[in-house]
Amino acid sequence: TIKVKKATPLAPAWSVEAPASSSGAATAPPPPAAPAPAAAPAAAAPAPSWNTGVYKDNPFGPSKAKSPAPAPSWSTGVYKDNPFGPSAAKAPSPEAVKAGVSSGGLPTKADGPKRGVRCKDEGGDNYKNKCKLALADRIIAESTTILKNERDVLPLSKQTNVALIGKQACTSHPIAQGGGSGWNGFACNEVPKINVADGIAGVTGGAKPSCPAGSGPDNPAATNADVIVAVVTPAKASEGTDRPSLQLDADDVAVIKKYSQLGKKVVVAMTVPGPVITSTWDANVAAIAISWLPGQQDGRGIALALYGEDYEASGRLPFTFPKCSTEQCTQADELASVHLGDKIASGQYLKFEEKALIGYRWYHAQGLQVSYPFGFGLFAYGSATVAYTSVAATFKGDDVEITATLSHSGPRAGRDVPQLYLKFPASIPGDAASKPEWVLKGFTKVLVEPGKPATAGFSLSVRDVSYWDDGPGQSKWVCAQGTFKACVGANARDAILDEAACTTFAPL
Repeated sequence: TIKVKKATPLAPAWSVEAPASSSGAATAPPPPAAPAPAAAPAAAAPAPSWNTGVYKDNPFGPSKAKSPAPAPSWSTGVYKDNPFGPSAAKAPSPEAVKAGVSSGGLPTKADGPKRGVRCKDEGGDNYKNKCKLALADRIIAESTTILKNERDVLPLSKQTNVALIGKQACTSHPIAQGGGSGWNGFACNEVPKINVADGIAGVTGGAKPSCPAGSGPDNPAATNADVIVAVVTPAKASEGTDRPSLQLDADDVAVIKKYSQLGKKVVVAMTVPGPVITSTWDANVAAIAISWLPGQQDGRGIALALYGEDYEASGRLPFTFPKCSTEQCTQADELASVHLGDKIASGQYLKFEEKALIGYRWYHAQGLQVSYPFGFGLFAYGSATVAYTSVAATFKGDDVEITATLSHSGPRAGRDVPQLYLKFPASIPGDAASKPEWVLKGFTKVLVEPGKPATAGFSLSVRDVSYWDDGPGQSKWVCAQGTFKACVGANARDAILDEAACTTFAPL
């Protein structure tokens, strides 16, 4: 146990001290100002109209005036769906996709930004800037999160015979962005988005993999493929609306089950806007790769992650993937299995009764088994497991420094994302909903090579070890007194289970 000197409680943000003079002494306050002249009589309140006042609710009812609609263009309005039809821009030719560097083609890693040198700002043409597109490729690939990888199917080999299934695999307009403000003025509206079929062709330098027949998700050629990649997405997310379900479309689920139950190596590549229920279909698939509304480089970045080309898929989940209570997972089952699901019909979710028990904190407090916990993601495509040892806390000024040693004996180097979770002392006031047992306090990304231990470090400030006291007359941050427990690990579930990866410290 490391004793840390007591930190002074943080002052409320609105506290003000007298300004200091150049000598360091506090200056005297200025003399009181002369009385202001009597104010003129208040003007009469303006008559209610659409142009006067600020109202919590509209007191006049709907406006009768009709505003002229803006002329249709790619740059006006916020649309749930594209009201103008497909973009008039020409899609890159198959040759350009394959070569990746030909005129009008796709960028390569060499086109990306160099250390210390940013991409050139080209204003309205940034969406065509090869440096920025190469950066987008890297962001998509490295943020892709591998949830499962059995039989080492990933990374794919360029010699592997791949067939595509799923309605998103070869569509000319893949869902690569959200609706609402995510749509308006987005570069995807100006240029074609790259689908996974074209992305794979660009990475392998060969022909496109076979695509689903017609508008459905199935592909007759899949039975003869070495690996089947299912490219799917849940319901489109949009500003101002909720997704109707956290599950995939029934047709996509059916085709995934069809081939995985036949013993085929099925890789599910999902583009998601939030949590997804996978427990109804993931038992027999070989691999699952998650990407996050990638934008116009959509399929290219996903392909780079699937093949491990140039970049490593090293993302981690920023939320929990819940597990449905039944395999059938009816709507009632789904609502009973997810955070706040039982409060949607009644509208109780609007009252924020969960307080601090949000996301992973709620699942932990309820003791619910989940499919993939907050912060989860396989290290180096699942080729090894990182060990977290020699976790220690030291005092540096007013901060607490937490360090951990990371090591593995796998076949390849990889980028790990160690996460720091903190348990506060039991002395903190408040009810259980105000005091989650474990709270994420830091994360970092570290390259860990086989047989070469690496060090991860985290810094906890006074604020990080403080709680908000909302008692009568308080309303301030207070440094908690008692023993803290800090654990470093791979995700919100596993980090707190390994005592060898934890340490304690206490303010004096």
